[in-house]
Amino acid sequence: MHTGKIRSLMKRNKGIPVLLAVVVSTPMGVKAGIIEDLNLSVAKSHAVLSSMNKKAKKALVNAAQDQTFKKYFTTHDDDHKHELKEKIDDISLNVQDNFHVEEMCLIDPNGAEISRIVGSKIAHDLSNEEASADFFAPSFAQKPRTVYQSPIYMSPDVDKWVVAYVTPVVAENKKRAILHYEHGLDVYHRLLDRIPGSADGIKVVVTTEGLIIWDHKKPINVHKIAGKEEPSAYFEYFEFGAKNIDQVIEAIDNESTIVGDDGTTYLAAYRLTNDWYILALERSPTEILSQVED
Repeated sequence: MHTGKIRSLMKRNKGIPVLLAVVVSTPMGVKAGIIEDLNLSVAKSHAVLSSMNKKAKKALVNAAQDQTFKKYFTTHDDDHKHELKEKIDDISLNVQDNFHVEEMCLIDPNGAEISRIVGSKIAHDLSNEEASADFFAPSFAQKPRTVYQSPIYMSPDVDKWVVAYVTPVVAENKKRAILHYEHGLDVYHRLLDRIPGSADGIKVVVTTEGLIIWDHKKPINVHKIAGKEEPSAYFEYFEFGAKNIDQVIEAIDNESTIVGDDGTTYLAAYRLTNDWYILALERSPTEILSQVED
């Protein structure tokens, strides 16, 4: 409990002076409490997202170890390969059923899809142009049993903003393909909504590029708008007190405070989860006490 003091304030109620005794904690004690709460809030959100990412990666790596993949890439029998491809489709459908992925596919080193499911359906219009995808090169560069997690992107398969998880598929000590699946950004929104910020504070998730992809005070659309591909059509760029996200993080690292657009000082805390900043801000106790004194 923070040490406090009694402060007398004269107020008027219908012209009658009224003496109010208000317990006011010392600014330093209140500041420490606010910072503690902010750190706890962002730590909880970080834990939820980290748990989600850990489960997603584990499920993908486990799926990629199925012996069906090894058999597919080492058989020379076309009929057997066709049977194994159907089993690969079933593996993807099972993953979708258990983890509600938006899309899952197997892609060869030339960028051709071998198998793809969208939702709970097997796709037959397989692409041969996946080598141009941003996740393609870094995914093939991953070590076996590790996962590349992509920045958000607009999925052409499900028409929404997603995060991709991708792992190499190895047979006879060679990377024969990558196994890839997508989670919609709305999945992360639902997780983050469980731990909102305070009513008077600010809590957002911002990419390292500066895009606000979640805000505890307002919903953010993740579904494709006709004719709109650019991120700025969906996400605002973070700016606070004329500072971008990098400058805000630097200010927090130096002082745990940041001055807003209106000159109000805020206390702040953040955690970095992959390439997302979880950021929470609350007015400084000196600002709160000044309002009480007024």
